[in-house]
Amino acid sequence: MRRNTESGISTYVGNFDQLIGVCKGFGPDYNPVPDYLKIAALQAQSVHIKSAVNDTDIALSNAISAEGKRHDLFALLAPRATRVLAAATILGLPESIIVHIKEIVRKIRGKRSKPIEPEQGQENETPKKHISVSQKSFNEQIEHLHQLVTLVASQPLYKPAENDLTIDALRKLQADMGIANDAAVEANRILDEAREKRNELLYAPGSGMMDTALAVKEYVKAAFGAPTWCYLEVKKIPFRNR
Repeated sequence: MRRNTESGISTYVGNFDQLIGVCKGFGPDYNPVPDYLKIAALQAQSVHIKSAVNDTDIALSNAISAEGKRHDLFALLAPRATRVLAAATILGLPESIIVHIKEIVRKIRGKRSKPIEPEQGQENETPKKHISVSQKSFNEQIEHLHQLVTLVASQPLYKPAENDLTIDALRKLQADMGIANDAAVEANRILDEAREKRNELLYAPGSGMMDTALAVKEYVKAAFGAPTWCYLEVKKIPFRNR
């Protein structure tokens, strides 16, 4: 989720406040003509930026939490499916059904039905990259569990004593996984929107915080001169518009 980027942005926002403080220290000598470079405008821009950064931080925290819950819940699937296969075997389900259950479990585990054979004459060479056949995306995992539940539910012999292997328990797991996945998707959508709004305030050409800060430096250079301590004070505060 690019957490290092979030930290770097907070540093630039702090630098912007530092820049405003230095310019305020110039007193009435800091008197730019463009309104957007005046102290009041800079302070208002700082407030908007901080609000957007805060909203993004909250959205990031929510997304991390939602993804964590989804991860923990989906981690239950593979071992649970393996136990369903073992239970189906012990309970005497038909071999044709066991074969289908094994295939579903294989998909849940994300394993190939057959290992890739090395090409003739290339046993000792670096193997070519093969397209992954892993079917472990979240939606696919939910679908695999749905197939597994539908299959064992059709078998009268499938009546395990273990509560978490019953049809009702498996259906609840499927529903919970769907809810957790939807929550994670929505949390990331909100995060993307918050980042887009924040980045617009930071990087928009001409009006973003970064360009504003660079324009302030240019004004100070014009007003006081490049060799002066005034310009050197603002010059050393780093900003970089991507």
